[in-house]
Amino acid sequence: MAMVINTNMASMNAVRMLDRTSGEQSTSMERLTSGLRINSAADDAAGLAVATGMTTQIRGTEQAIRNANDSIGMLQTLDGATDEVVNMLQRMRELTVQSMTGTYNNDNRAQMQSEVNQLQREVVRISDTTKFNGMNIMNASSFSGGVLSAGQISAGTIASVINASTSNAFRAHVGWEEGHDNRIGIPLLDFGTLHTLDSATVRLMSGNPTSVTFASAVGFASAALSAIDADLASLSTMRANWGAIQNRLDYTVSNLQNVNENINASKSRIMDADFAKESANLARTQVLQQAGMSMLSQANQQSQQVLSLLQ
Repeated sequence: MAMVINTNMASMNAVRMLDRTSGEQSTSMERLTSGLRINSAADDAAGLAVATGMTTQIRGTEQAIRNANDSIGMLQTLDGATDEVVNMLQRMRELTVQSMTGTYNNDNRAQMQSEVNQLQREVVRISDTTKFNGMNIMNASSFSGGVLSAGQISAGTIASVINASTSNAFRAHVGWEEGHDNRIGIPLLDFGTLHTLDSATVRLMSGNPTSVTFASAVGFASAALSAIDADLASLSTMRANWGAIQNRLDYTVSNLQNVNENINASKSRIMDADFAKESANLARTQVLQQAGMSMLSQANQQSQQVLSLLQ
């Protein structure tokens, strides 16, 4: 090999290898500092694109989980209020049965009617004031669609609300994408339409107590009893469906959590730095850098040897 001064190939090679080592060292330090394998698109363009899509799905599923849990909270609020309405209807039915026996006079029935009136007013008050996040869930004032009246309740009408895609019904969005398949319709009931609230139907006394015969009083009570039983049956049907939807939403949350967990794991395999690997690589590059600096110094000293030929 010729001995030259102008072009120090050994030094140039040492500089090139040092640059490569310094780049690898910087990359390892960046990954160890951030905890990420991909810190810019240049690190892994395809991997970053995949991870970005996964981030979209992860954040979407997290919000969908909150949506489903909020809907469960709404149903629990609605069911709790409905339970109190059922208790009042049971009390009204109890009073109705009590009034049908001959041991009570019409004045007693008028007193029973007074309690029935108060219970009817309380059912109306509860239906008008029970809200979830400011929205009324016991009448049609907040949701114009999917709110059934007491006379509309059937398996078919409830199913049509649950599966509705265009009606202005209450719908829980439980997916990370748009589309009908990601929504669950929840049927509501307009409690103001309960037959029990009709004073002409549910009454134990009417007019002057002295002019009402026992047979008439029994007739009033019988009609009231039929209306109350119909409302109790309607409320039982609605509560059964609300409970079924709550259970469905529980499974929905579980599935979303499972999807979210696995997508996070997949994203981690793409984005997160392997600290054991990067620590080992950092130690390797540090040793190589020290060795490279030493070799560069040796390469620069080689040109000095040419001077000995000139002496």
